Amino acid sequence: MAMSNYRSEPTGRGPRGYMEIVYSVLSVCLNGALKTHVMFRCNLNSKQLHFYMDSLLAKGLLEKERAPPSAKVEYKTTQRGRKYLETYSELIQMLSEEEGMQRAAYARPTNQE
Repeated sequence: MAMSNYRSEPTGRGPRGYMEIVYSVLSVCLNGALKTHVMFRCNLNSKQLHFYMDSLLAKGLLEKERAPPSAKVEYKTTQRGRKYLETYSELIQMLSEEEGMQRAAYARPTNQE
């Protein structure tokens, strides 16, 4: 699966949960991103951003990179983070397909005469 297939908002329904926000952050950081870019692209406030960034760094899903002489720190998705993106995408796809089958089953006309 190509990395460009990842979307930052995979489900598009109601309030986001922890796993969806993690997916969003990791997607934004695929090719490296500054904290402020992550905050705005993922629609997080400063407190939320620090919570998720610290959590993902601790779990090895993100890594910090600083290219001297710049003082700016970029955050990049690690190989482990890419595995999360792939697995989460598969799960969303599986659930979407199942939901589609359930809708089709409810929409079938009954043979009542």
